[in-house]
Amino acid sequence: MDEASNENTGSTDGAATAHARRVAAMVTAEAAGEEWARSHHVTLASFLAGARSAREESHRARQLDDWRKRLVDCLEADAYAEVAELQEQLQGWLLDELRRRDGALGALLHAYAPPRPRREPRSVFPAPASDAAPGDEPAFYFADVFEFVTAYLAHVIRRPLDGTSATWCPRWWDHPEAGARLSALWLAWEHLRHDPALGMTTWWIQHADPHLRVLMDPGQGPFAGCSPEGHTRTPFAPLPNDPYDPDH
Repeated sequence: MDEASNENTGSTDGAATAHARRVAAMVTAEAAGEEWARSHHVTLASFLAGARSAREESHRARQLDDWRKRLVDCLEADAYAEVAELQEQLQGWLLDELRRRDGALGALLHAYAPPRPRREPRSVFPAPASDAAPGDEPAFYFADVFEFVTAYLAHVIRRPLDGTSATWCPRWWDHPEAGARLSALWLAWEHLRHDPALGMTTWWIQHADPHLRVLMDPGQGPFAGCSPEGHTRTPFAPLPNDPYDPDH
């Protein structure tokens, strides 16, 4: 009985994490539009409050208002790394509530039903969004940065990973800078793909090329201590940072 219970709990945890990630990505993509006021704000405030009290729901509503304002400011400034961090923050709030109470996963699934699977296999080189029939194209083509790297970037980018001209780490998500840069690349790709004329050229020249030069730099990049064969057990330390004192 205990082993079966543990197995079911692990399965639920995995499903909860995947669903929270998907919902956070979808809400982040739609938070700057009309869908926020029409649906997301009330739905998320109610879910995060968990019917505990009107005061808790009001607190969550204010928290989400502040989150959305920061998100819109970051989008207007093309600060995609900060947008990725805000998406992760929302995902964390969802996961906290999923861990807090029984039945939360069912409530989230009811509020945000998973999309139906595509009929055709996804191409490594997807058609521009403008070629799709209205309503057929999801807000995000790739569900998250992990899918973007696995299903797209890892297939498109081909380099001699010899440790001299370029390098890479298969556990790129264990490097904070790499995660932030790749999240920025993903969000920029999702935004620019809606421009069928110059979107992808802009993405390659102004986003992919400079980010990849830094990421794959074998001497100074975040993967300099790793190799394509594996992640180092002694990654680089964070930058030294003294507390700021305005009086000195």
